[in-house]
Amino acid sequence: EALETIRRRCPLPAVCGRICHHPCEKACRRGRYDEPVSVRSLKRFAADYAPEVQPVAPPITRPERVAIVGSGPAGLTAAYDLRLAGFGVTVFEAAPDPGGMLRYGIADYSLPREVPDAEIDVLVRSGVEIRTGIPVGSTIELDDLLYQGYAVTLLAIGAQKGRALEGTEDALSF
Repeated sequence: EALETIRRRCPLPAVCGRICHHPCEKACRRGRYDEPVSVRSLKRFAADYAPEVQPVAPPITRPERVAIVGSGPAGLTAAYDLRLAGFGVTVFEAAPDPGGMLRYGIADYSLPREVPDAEIDVLVRSGVEIRTGIPVGSTIELDDLLYQGYAVTLLAIGAQKGRALEGTEDALSF
């Protein structure tokens, strides 16, 4: 039940439970009395110890289909929320595997590859279609998505720019 409750607002709890910098804990009012609620740890625990929770694909109740360009955290979250709202959703990803910066920008020791893979699998089982190896703008044009019957296109292409400390090379360039 905890994992189901978490997934209503956070479709990637195992990911967030590992890489979120947990600003909510600094602002937690419980900290006035003893310690803030460890939201990040709770999400990770629920996701890691209740993997058998299988989502049920909600019925498509809306006639509009939505195309999402980019399968990083923003694209995946939007896809999941739209799917829960009854829309048919297809995510188009240029890279060979979905996940965006979760896969290509975070080191394995911080976020083991099987974690986003499992989270993405949950989204697929809930009815989100993901097409990889399709760079929108070269393989397929935005206008083509309209002709294919998508009523709306969300661009969630990310911000793949690293930040370096003085005298260092940023992780993405490295």
